[in-house]
Amino acid sequence: MTEISKSALVPHQATDMLALVNDIEKYPEFLQWCRTGFIDDQFADGYTAGMVIRIKGVQVEFATENTITHHEDHIRMAMTLVKGPFRKLHGQWLFTPYPEQGSKVELQLKYEVRSRLLGRVFAKGFDQVAAQLVGDFVARAGVVYGTN
Repeated sequence: MTEISKSALVPHQATDMLALVNDIEKYPEFLQWCRTGFIDDQFADGYTAGMVIRIKGVQVEFATENTITHHEDHIRMAMTLVKGPFRKLHGQWLFTPYPEQGSKVELQLKYEVRSRLLGRVFAKGFDQVAAQLVGDFVARAGVVYGTN
């Protein structure tokens, strides 16, 4: 199983960063490997969403159930696999406010690709994509909210 943990301090509010992560339909505008993003279902504290992605010439679709909880000192979005090319996939985004500076954004992912054939090509590319995902959202925040 592959595990990735990335974080960044950003000059933007935690709620603004959560809004970027929740705006799945706009992912193709700034994630070059994302072909489409969609929300399947919404419920009281989250939603089920999916993406069609193309990595290393392999196109796949997957979906996760995303549950958002607001804690006193952070916002957490837990992700659990619903369908896709993974045997397992779960993770979380954490958004911790720092009122004077902005916020800290953290992504933790654990996943395992289902198919060995697909795994060799796709998994290596997905590792690279997942490792730069926080950076992609930080760059997007600069475009959407401006740089401070």
